[in-house]
Amino acid sequence: MLFEGDTGRAPEEQYASKFGRALLTPARAVMQKFSDLTAGASKLTRRHIIVLAHSFGVSREAMVRRLEELELAKRGTWDWFQQHGGISNQQAQEVLGFGQSTNGEKIKSGANALSSLRLAALAAEAWRREILSEGQLSSLLRIERSELRAMFASGEIDRGLMDDE
Repeated sequence: MLFEGDTGRAPEEQYASKFGRALLTPARAVMQKFSDLTAGASKLTRRHIIVLAHSFGVSREAMVRRLEELELAKRGTWDWFQQHGGISNQQAQEVLGFGQSTNGEKIKSGANALSSLRLAALAAEAWRREILSEGQLSSLLRIERSELRAMFASGEIDRGLMDDE
């Protein structure tokens, strides 16, 4: 078993697992990043998980399970994601702004992609709550309205990556 109980394993192995989680995803750092990333959001989204996992260099499942362990997400959140389509590599690439070069290497599409993720997530939440208009959003994100509409239609901005809890 990955986390809960760790039964059937030697105490040394249980300690090594706990140490590894604490080393890769320190509680204080995870809590701070989680707080920063989800400020103003009403739900934990796939986008949040993708950005957190990328920030700490761990798998999306490991990040969700760590959030569950730290009680930042409800127990069973990973299972919920799995039952509702999971979190695909394609979604992660879209969120993180990676593309494919001609030789198959991942390339970053923008120098500020991760910092703009936060801005885009906050902007999308403000639009959803009708705090910002479409025009204000397109100005804030420095994109044309038609591009903004296409992003919402494709689910690229949070709407398509929201939980339905």
